[in-house]
Formats: sequence, C-alpha cells, structure tokens
Amino acid sequence: MKRCPRCEKTFPDSETFCEADGTALVQAGPAFAEGAAATGAIAGGEQIECPVCGGKAQPGELICNFCGARLGVESATPYARQPSSSPPRVTPGGAAVRRDASPSMRITGRMPDGESEEEGRGRFGTVWYVIAAIVALGGGAWLALHLSTTPAEQPVANASPAAVASVTAPAPSGPLVALSKAMGVQVTGESAAAPERNQEAARKFFEDHKDGLLESYSRAIAGDSTLRDGMAVRVRVLPNGSVDEASVRTSTNANPAFDAEVVKDVSAWNFAPFSGGPVEIDYPVIFTNDPATKDALESQLSSKVAGLSPTEAPEFASAPAAPSPAASEAVSAPSPAGVESPPMVAEPAPTAAPAPRKRHHVATAPKPPPLTLQQQVKLVLGSNPRTRRVDCYTSGSTVTVFGKVFDADAKLYTEKIVRQVPGVGNVIDSLSTDTADWASRQAAIASQIYAAGLNNVTVKVIGHDAYLGGTVKSDAQKQQAVTITENASPGVHVRGNIITVVPGNMFGF
Repeated sequence: MKRCPRCEKTFPDSETFCEADGTALVQAGPAFAEGAAATGAIAGGEQIECPVCGGKAQPGELICNFCGARLGVESATPYARQPSSSPPRVTPGGAAVRRDASPSMRITGRMPDGESEEEGRGRFGTVWYVIAAIVALGGGAWLALHLSTTPAEQPVANASPAAVASVTAPAPSGPLVALSKAMGVQVTGESAAAPERNQEAARKFFEDHKDGLLESYSRAIAGDSTLRDGMAVRVRVLPNGSVDEASVRTSTNANPAFDAEVVKDVSAWNFAPFSGGPVEIDYPVIFTNDPATKDALESQLSSKVAGLSPTEAPEFASAPAAPSPAASEAVSAPSPAGVESPPMVAEPAPTAAPAPRKRHHVATAPKPPPLTLQQQVKLVLGSNPRTRRVDCYTSGSTVTVFGKVFDADAKLYTEKIVRQVPGVGNVIDSLSTDTADWASRQAAIASQIYAAGLNNVTVKVIGHDAYLGGTVKSDAQKQQAVTITENASPGVHVRGNIITVVPGNMFGF
C-alpha cells in the first residue's frame, strides 16, 4: 500500500504518482514503523530525503524546506533510539501514537479535516494571541478607570489656618448685624481701662447679646427689604451693670422707628457688675441683608461720625428709667386690746426721741421735648417705603422737600402726606424722579447713536440697564452701537441687544 505524502491519499503498490497532485507516492505503513525507520536513520546520522522533491533535510525536521511536504519524522532526540515497550494506541483522529513516547516524540498519522499539524498549531496560536491581547487591553482599561476615579489626596499638611478658614467658612446670608471693622469700639470714663469695661470686654458683650438687635432688624426688613443702616450707638453703663442711658448718635439711614427699636434693645442690656465707675461705650453697628453693601455702609458711617461735634444732640435718645419708689417706713403695730402687761415688769425709762428719718424724694424723669415740625415731617417720610430717599427742611410752616422718588405719581404722593402733618402750611416740591433721569440718559445716548449714522437703532434705558433694537448693515455697526451706548452715559451697561444685521447690496445701500 502506498500513500501520497501531500494529500494523505492511499494507492495500490502498482501506482507511482498521486493522481490528484502528481506527488510521488511513498510506501505506507504503521506510524510506529515509520518511527522505527526514522530512528534507525537518525541513529546512523544520515540526512532525510524529501519523498516529494528529493531535497535533503536534517534529522529531526518535519517539513521540507523546499516544497513544504511532510517528512514523516517528528523528532530527532536521542530518546528515539529506545525501542517501544508497549504497542501503539490509536487516537480519536485515527493516528497511531506510541504510549511510552514523550509529548515531543509522539507521531501522529494525520490531522482532522485534512489540516496539517503546523497549520493547526498556527491557527490555535493565533487564537491564543488574540485572547491574550484582549485580556491585556481589558486589564489596562480597568487600571486606567480605577486611577481616574480614585480621588487625589489633598495637600492639607502645609495649609495655613487662614486658608482653611477661607475655604470652609460659609458665606453669610440673610440679615446681618455686626460691628464695623473700619471703626473700633470706644470706651470712655474713669473705669475705661478696667478688664470688666475695656474695649475687648465691650466687644465680647456685644457679640454675645446681639440676637435681640438681629430680631428687631429681621422684623424691620420684613416690611421693607431695602432697609440697610449703619448706626453709632452709645450706651452709659453703671457700676451695677445696668444701662442708664442709650442713644443713636447718628445713622446712615434716618429711620426714627427703627432707631427706637435699637435703643429699646440696648437699654435692656445688663453688663457684669464691678466696683468701678460708670463708662460710656460707643458701638458702630452695621445692619444689612446684603453682605456686598457692608463695606459701603461702614464707609458712610465713618464719614458721618467724623463730622459729629462733641455737643451735637443725638439722632434718637431714650430717657433714663425712673427707679422704683422707696419702701414705706415700717410702723409698729399697737398691742391687742384686753392684754395687760405683766405687773412685775417695770416700764423702761423714756429715752430721747430718735431723729426723724430723711425721706428720699425720687426724681421723676424729665419729659422729652416735643418734636419740631421738621422732625415730625422726617418721621413721616422715613416710615414710608416710597419716600425713604426724601429729606426736608422747614422755614416756619413752609416745608421744602428734596431728594428723589420713582415717578411723577410718587411726587404727588409725597406732597400729599407732608401736607397731612399738623402745622404744615405750605409745601415746596424740589424732588427729582428716577424716570426723568432715565429719559435724560436715553435722549443723550440716542443723540450720539444718530450722530454716528445708525439711524435705525433704538435705545431704551431703565435704571442702569440699556436695551438696543433696530437694524444695522454689519456686525461692526452692531458693536459700534453698544460702545456708543456705554460711553455716552457712565454707569449704563447694555443688558439686551436685539439689533438685527441686514446686509445691504454690493454698493452699500
């Protein structure tokens, strides 16, 4: 029986070449016989001849280097010389393999589906390489994802306490009552240097007892959210710790109703008693519900305090509270009727009559002087949200009002409420309005836009905001309109720009 070494087909012994591919046929036999023949050839040190092309191959080579045909020898190790001690076994694919041969010495007859052994190894090797590459890529992706999601350690070892406080301290929100940083707490009097009454003790007392002021301010802004004030509050503290007098020396927003609430709150304070003398403490207090305005209020309050004279009357003051009346003198009760004194007890000798006790007359608090006509008008104007920016001065029964209101209706309303104050005979209106200012700015801007040739551009000014509309021929003209608007009136910014660009024809029309 002969076989084709290329396609593994078998032929009778009478055939010489394969009828499929023309390869020279070789003698077919059991696999262990081929191994034995190969063993003898290797032992003799002879080269292996390719049965297809006749090329020479070295012992141990399996594939011909010239034509790629299978040579029929699996290995050329010295163990091939050992005779088999057991009959060959047949693999599921039909190839005969020696049982005592090592994995490198086993010779298989053929691969399934006509596939050569080297092709099978290449195919499985490629599959394993692909699997290994997929596993490596998956591992790299997981490592990158893990490193990207791991939070970086924050370097806090060298952070200063100020920096940490600036990061962790939340921004204040809502109503704020605080001492002005631009002006310090002032303490005057014979005991101003005592630890119980010095500046540090006065400042600490304010921080511990400002909740009452905060409540009063919260109630005030519930009715007027625009109320912000800076006050110079003075309290006179007696040695027993009570507040003898309290006043608002000056404030940035004259509001008698709110001044009265503040004076009422500080008058109820009780400092720690000590054995010194009375002192006067000046507190610069800021009331605001917008932290951004705190610095401006401090600056305004500092300017107003600097302009005060030592003899100037306070803006609002309280009268000292009258002390409680003295206790009545104790009198001895008469003895009950019908009770006789013991006869054996002698009456005591009469002694000199005691000196009469002096009665302490309690001085009543003087009544505050009546409000002047100017004070009455200011009280009315300051208590109304629509007229808080209005001030006045008087000449006899004539009242001149000046300042700013929103529009013409607000001017008429201001004059009406001033005439209702008792004692007012005539009202002179010197008020200006916000709407008039806006119209003036709008006219100035429109004039400059027209002078620049932007005839189709319109402008509307509301407060410090400008709104542009109309049409232009290019983006450059659109930007020019914005520049003219913001330069024509300082403080005005373009809030809305709905100018439409409509390009002209090639001649610019």
